[in-house]
Amino acid sequence: MLAARALGLDCGPMSGFDGDKINAAFFAGSSVKVNFVCNLGYGDASKLYPRSPRMNFEEACRIV
Repeated sequence: MLAARALGLDCGPMSGFDGDKINAAFFAGSSVKVNFVCNLGYGDASKLYPRSPRMNFEEACRIV
C-alpha cells in the first residue's frame, strides 16, 4: 500500500469479506487462498467528506 500510495493511487483495505467466495471465484483449482483484499484506484476528491474535528495534544493527553 505504501508503494501504491507513493505512485498516487488511493488504497482501500477491506476486512469482513467472504474468503471462500473469493477463493471460488478467482483461485478455484489452485492452492492459492485469499489473505488480504485491497482496492486500488484514483479517487474523486470532490466526493470526500471533510475531515472530522480532532482534539489537540493538550485536550487528549496528560503528561504524568
